[in-house]
Amino acid sequence: MILSSVFLPVRIEFGIGSSTRIGSEFDSLKCKRVMIVTDKGVIQSGLLENMTQSLADSHIQFAIYDRVLPDPNIACVEQAKEFYFSEQCDGILAVGGGSSIDTAKAAGVLVTNSEPIMSYTGIDQIKNQLPPLITVPTTCGTGSEVTNVTVVTDENHFKKPIISSYIIPKVAILDPNLLLSLPPHLVASTGMDALTHAIEALTNNIQNWYGDSCALEAIRLIGKSLRPAAANGNITDLGRMLYASTLAGIAFTVSRLGLVHAMSHPVSGFAGIPHGVANAVLLPYVMSFNLVGNPHAYALAANALGISPQENEMAAAVEGVKEVIKLNHQLGIPKSFKALGVNEELIPGMIEDTFKSGNVAINPRRVSISDVEQIYKKSFSGDSPLGFIE
Repeated sequence: MILSSVFLPVRIEFGIGSSTRIGSEFDSLKCKRVMIVTDKGVIQSGLLENMTQSLADSHIQFAIYDRVLPDPNIACVEQAKEFYFSEQCDGILAVGGGSSIDTAKAAGVLVTNSEPIMSYTGIDQIKNQLPPLITVPTTCGTGSEVTNVTVVTDENHFKKPIISSYIIPKVAILDPNLLLSLPPHLVASTGMDALTHAIEALTNNIQNWYGDSCALEAIRLIGKSLRPAAANGNITDLGRMLYASTLAGIAFTVSRLGLVHAMSHPVSGFAGIPHGVANAVLLPYVMSFNLVGNPHAYALAANALGISPQENEMAAAVEGVKEVIKLNHQLGIPKSFKALGVNEELIPGMIEDTFKSGNVAINPRRVSISDVEQIYKKSFSGDSPLGFIE
């Protein structure tokens, strides 16, 4: 029997308009002055207005830290920590995509723990609980609103995860209204990020009944709703995508990820490619490479994506790869890193950093340096991902 463990202390509030009750949430946490961590794009879109009004209505003061960077680095999170202290805050509200939420989590670590942020990389290195943290995602891909992970980019452009139950937020507020202004290309890329989370959590070597259930439902919802959500931005499908993203975040919190993430983090760190886009490009290549390692789980993923029953599990799994290729194409995601302007000379460094990831060890197929090199080169040139199985 395979043992599994589930610990998710976050409370999730899902519903249209739920973000307008943020003031009462912080009031219940006994907070008096909140640091809002976000980026200038969120502020310019007006998404904060109802939340700041709610805070004011609950007599809670706030200060806005809006200098979040894509793939936040050490300086960014240190700056956020100093802002928290200078403004004499006692709680944190993260509003935005994965970068804002990661910044808020990492800054929270520094507020209550005295060592440099990179000393907490790895698993369970944090000693003290963070200040009260509430997360409000404005994309449908990060899942970070419910996870035990934050990622900080070091001075060598390597994205290092910090994993601890202390990082899990107190409350996650999921308001589909906040996705209405999300551009189609960001719905597409963040949605593919969520799909990658779900597929990797389902298919890796860590089996968890709860994580698998969340992953399968996330895949089903994404297969049904990502195309219309990106195409026309209707609130029903955006809401399903937001829900799916959180389910996928829960799935990888308890089951972790795999080779796609091990390889995509170096692509983002070295070449500046957005995380969701890097995942989307790599996903069909890694799926194709991995099929022989866990055809049963990949067949389940294919079925959840809407693939009709096939003559056997491997056939179904192959159709799942084809469906992901088609989904990328229909969403307008480039099929190669070359098309995204990535310099092929970066590949050796990206290979080296891939093997620094703990996700390599739990990938469903054993991976060598030459395997990773082949996947990178195929994904650089845009060769068919099906070359691994045909």
